[in-house]
Amino acid sequence: MQFKQILIAAALATALGACSDNAQQAAADAAAKAKVAAEATKAAAEKTAQQAKDAAASAQQAADQAKSGDMTGAAASAGAAAESGKAATTSAAETADTAKQGAADVKDAATKADEAAKKDASGH
Repeated sequence: MQFKQILIAAALATALGACSDNAQQAAADAAAKAKVAAEATKAAAEKTAQQAKDAAASAQQAADQAKSGDMTGAAASAGAAAESGKAATTSAAETADTAKQGAADVKDAATKADEAAKKDASGH
């Protein structure tokens, strides 16, 4: 009896698989968009992290120079730290925008996959 149920389930799955090419493609598209969005967000976050490290290094250099009495060098390093900090802030905002756009793209692709699956299901 179980073997018969397995054969029926396999036959049903094959039939559904044959008619759900659109749903499968839409799901594959959603997965691909999710991967692209994740990679773009990761790259943007890595850029932001590097800029924050640069700012911290410049700030540390400014502190070290100030301790040693090199006020001209400290001022220059502090300026570099401020610029790196601004760049990191801008980059963080870009990272957030990248993540938001990626999420929107994935949501749109997932909606299309869901619609394709429903269309395939109602057609059979």
